[in-house]
Amino acid sequence: MFSFQQGLSGKTVCLIADSCQRLKKLSLYGVRLTDSDVIHVINKLGKQLTTLGFSGEDLTDVAYLYLIICAR
Repeated sequence: MFSFQQGLSGKTVCLIADSCQRLKKLSLYGVRLTDSDVIHVINKLGKQLTTLGFSGEDLTDVAYLYLIICAR
């Protein structure tokens, strides 16, 4: 969890996913994400993520379909 996450953008979240290949938990509440941001994070980290938290108010069903990739 990032204490400064209110200032993060979707692009920054994608860069974090690209750079932190061993990340297991990611909490992004308060970060405004698009479908493509969520899809990118899931494609990069989904198989190892045990926790992915985000506010989905701006997302469509397309992003939620990718959640099946995430570890259980």
